[in-house]
Parts: sequence; C-alpha cells; structure tokens
Amino acid sequence: MSLLVVLTDCPRNHMPGGAFDRAAHKDVRQLMERYGCSDDEYKNRCRGIEDIEELEECLEECGS
Repeated sequence: MSLLVVLTDCPRNHMPGGAFDRAAHKDVRQLMERYGCSDDEYKNRCRGIEDIEELEECLEECGS
C-alpha cells in the first residue's frame, strides 16, 4: 500500500508547478538576485537554457 502512495505521488512532484519545478524556479530566482539580472534581461538572454551551469554563466553575464 505505501508503495502505491509513493508511486502515485511522484508524477505530481515532477509536473509543472510540482515540488521540483518550484524548487528550480526558486534556484533561478536566487541566482538572478545574486548576479543582479533583471526579469527582462533574463527573458531576453537566458530563457530556455536548461543546463544549470550554462544558466548560471548566462545569469552572471546578464548582471554585469
């Protein structure tokens, strides 16, 4: 029974707006604040980058 609960809960964590999605957005927001990258600059320069290392480099350049 507990395995069923775990398995049915997992898709909710991975879907847009799920726990992992919210955590990723929070991480990006923190990086934007650290490097001084505005929302508009982020949208123009860094949106769509999925690799976290490339995204951090983009945000660092965005704020400079």
